[in-house]
Amino acid sequence: MTAVEAWFLGGPVDGRLMPVEITADGSPPAVVRLPQTGFYVGTSDVPAPAVEHLYVLADRLDDVEVYQYRQPARDATD
Repeated sequence: MTAVEAWFLGGPVDGRLMPVEITADGSPPAVVRLPQTGFYVGTSDVPAPAVEHLYVLADRLDDVEVYQYRQPARDATD
């Protein structure tokens, strides 16, 4: 896996640095989708449905790609 280091702003991975796999032409992807699942502790013994968090390439600082959280339209307050 060839990857670049990326900084994530907002959302569930706010402030984290992690690798992001580059595209076939060697550039970072325009969008990163991060699925997240979990368990409802005490109220259910089955996993919660997966929730997909969307991050959009926003900037580049030195050699680090910066992705900004994109809130789902149904949850947006604007």
